[in-house]
Amino acid sequence: MSTLVGNWKMAITDGCVRGDRLCLFNVSPKKAHVELTFCATGEEPLGPYRATVPAQRTSDLSLDDLAASDALSPSTPYSVVVVSDMPVIVQLTHVHPGVPDRRRSAA
Repeated sequence: MSTLVGNWKMAITDGCVRGDRLCLFNVSPKKAHVELTFCATGEEPLGPYRATVPAQRTSDLSLDDLAASDALSPSTPYSVVVVSDMPVIVQLTHVHPGVPDRRRSAA
């Protein structure tokens, strides 16, 4: 996995699927350069995908917008590794929270 200069790193292991959304909140006074890498059991990591979040702002990203439409399998749950050069807070929103069988651990 390629990483940016910086030490802000976190992982979301909740089993993200296509259509889910990530809200990135940049708490710093400078823009944040963020890389996201998707990992699933038995598959090669996908990414890194890059995003920029303006200073002290949020950026709401759909997993479909981040990755090429054919890169993420619609039935595969992914963990997401987030690396940033500035402090960011990441919140995952499941688009279909009432479908628990799609939410198994990807790690």
